[in-house]
Amino acid sequence: MQRIAIIGGGAAGSAVVAQFLRNAADYDYSSGCAVTWIVGERAPGRGVAYETVDEQHLLNVRAANMGLFADQPGDFLDYAAARGIAASGGQFLPRSIYGDYVEATLERLLRTTRRRVTLAAHSTEAIAIRPLGDHGFGIRTRSGDDLRADGIVLALGALPATTLPGVTAQARASGLYANDPWTWPALPRAPEHVLVIGTGLTGIDALLSAAARWPKARLTAVSRRGRLPALHSEHPLAAYAQQAALVASLRERTDLGHWLRCVRSAANDPAADWRAVLDAVRAEIPRCWQGLDPHQRQRFLRHLRPLWEVVRHRMPPQTAAKIRALQDSGRLRILAARVRGIDGGDPLLLAQLQPRGGAHPYSVAADFVIQATGLESAAQTTTHTLVRQLVDSGVTQPDALGLGLAANPDGRLLRPDGSAWQGLYAIGTLLRGSVWECTGMPEIRTLAQSIARDLPLGARPAPLVAVA
Repeated sequence: MQRIAIIGGGAAGSAVVAQFLRNAADYDYSSGCAVTWIVGERAPGRGVAYETVDEQHLLNVRAANMGLFADQPGDFLDYAAARGIAASGGQFLPRSIYGDYVEATLERLLRTTRRRVTLAAHSTEAIAIRPLGDHGFGIRTRSGDDLRADGIVLALGALPATTLPGVTAQARASGLYANDPWTWPALPRAPEHVLVIGTGLTGIDALLSAAARWPKARLTAVSRRGRLPALHSEHPLAAYAQQAALVASLRERTDLGHWLRCVRSAANDPAADWRAVLDAVRAEIPRCWQGLDPHQRQRFLRHLRPLWEVVRHRMPPQTAAKIRALQDSGRLRILAARVRGIDGGDPLLLAQLQPRGGAHPYSVAADFVIQATGLESAAQTTTHTLVRQLVDSGVTQPDALGLGLAANPDGRLLRPDGSAWQGLYAIGTLLRGSVWECTGMPEIRTLAQSIARDLPLGARPAPLVAVA
């Protein structure tokens, strides 16, 4: 009996679980396969992204390409149609509907799968993993269980947010500072001025929720460059006609400057839409990233990452329209500045801002501050219990540039000596250091398919029982 443990209850974990269940119809698990899913406290299949009930929080991938399986990208759209949701493949639907779809897909698979693959979900957290020599791995949960597994997949999503430097203990204790953009403290009164730190997609979601919850509040969003995400096109674009030639030109040289010139040249083609050009190279990004040495990766992070985040992670048109309306009404202003510190307490926090371009610093007062600076991936400094244990005990090592955990492109985590584990995988945000492009559903479902195909075939049998 193969024993597989999947740790993490969000979309990435769901994709892996669903793939194992689906494989029951395609693979001969002659000895059986038992999947243990450690989902945490949230509903299985939801995670942070799809637990939201705010209908303004939309997917940033069109409905036609959000299926849970690589060979069925339109499955989500079919689900929406079956529920009577009138939607075209080019629309951006609410994330809550996608969470419903994931849950429904898992339930359907559980009803129809062969008995050779079984699933047991545990509403607890894994807090430690230790190798057991030739007998797989031991897992300790927060509820006190000790489990064994032949193979493990870490699907943890983003790591817990770290409060920005310069935020004083008094400000943190005031109850007016939220370092988690999805969980806000109960406020003693409706705020008159909300400051959101971050202008990416997470910041946009925070702004829309704050605007709806407190319709009289003024809103300010600040980031170093003051750039909002670029816009998706109103309708799906035709594929870039010169994709093959562009990819071939990227492969000619492993050099950031060369790649930037190639992409800019293609994007400046009057016959092409720049968004179609970027979409054309998306599948090539992991290969390009793996070809960069550490110095060039650092150059990318320092100089090109902000631009990449703006143009790669785009806003749906209806989201952009709401943000423009807030700006046009005078409720929302966008600032380009670095946050140097935040101090104060009830009733006001005071943010010290250093404007971009070297102007004199100034202060902004707000009665609620939301930190929405995007995905946290620094395993070296994280407070995540399991990741902290894996690094501190030498089971694996952090990525050298703070982009998750060190891993091979196939998801296998690396030991401190650089060798790859057999049977210990990661998927999603933790792999950013090895493949960079790893957080979108197209990438997640492709890797989930690969892991579910390879992991049980190479794992050694070991009973999932209490560890002595």
